[in-house]
Amino acid sequence: MDSTLSRRGFLASGLGAAAGALVAPRRSGGAAPDRFLIVNADDLGLSPEVDRGLFEAHDAGIVTSASLLVDGPDAEAAIQQARQRPKLGIGIHVSFDDRGKLFTDMQQQIDRQLAAFIRMVGSPPDHIDSHHHMHRLFNVARLFLAAGRRYNVPVRGFSDVVFVGRFYGQPEFGKTDQTKISVEVMVAMLRAVKPGVTEISCHPGYAEARPDAIYNREREVELQTLTDEQVKKTISEEGIRLISYRDYNRMSREAR
Repeated sequence: MDSTLSRRGFLASGLGAAAGALVAPRRSGGAAPDRFLIVNADDLGLSPEVDRGLFEAHDAGIVTSASLLVDGPDAEAAIQQARQRPKLGIGIHVSFDDRGKLFTDMQQQIDRQLAAFIRMVGSPPDHIDSHHHMHRLFNVARLFLAAGRRYNVPVRGFSDVVFVGRFYGQPEFGKTDQTKISVEVMVAMLRAVKPGVTEISCHPGYAEARPDAIYNREREVELQTLTDEQVKKTISEEGIRLISYRDYNRMSREAR
């Protein structure tokens, strides 16, 4: 893929064009346009505590999708648990971090981690994103877009799925603000979902015992919000349809 490919150029490509069919308002007898929502939990495989909360957010809450850290200490166990949840979509959460060090060969790492995902899961990811949104950096995005084209799957923030990443309890690194992950904030986000397909990212879990866990107690607050009855009631009242990236990909194929 050309390194100067813009987001507009991507959307004009095959995957983007197919996704566009989902975003176009569809009315039947005066009905409101469809509003689809993917609630994606990052950091699957990070630890048993995080994974336990993530799966609870799916089983008892609104999470429909997750992004796997293939190098995560709990990745293999997480995959086994995910297989027991056929409605949970699984993508890849590419990470370049190695105890704070950035890998120099990003292309090699992307290829390695995607190959590991396919080997571990048995199929390609249903979407691609990255730890700390590294895939959105200048001259890095093109590598991820190439991978998305290779596997014909969307890359977060570079498709017609509108990405909303404001549901996060540390608006500044290391500084907790639990109001950002409250029920009230989630309800407001849900009411603001537009016609088409939207993704809200989240990071639910249970607190880890390890001393270097930076985003920790916030995960439990997220879990409470994502399983809250008012949040689920709002989705129903707003007529929002919860889907996974797997569903989105199927709908994209059918729209072609």
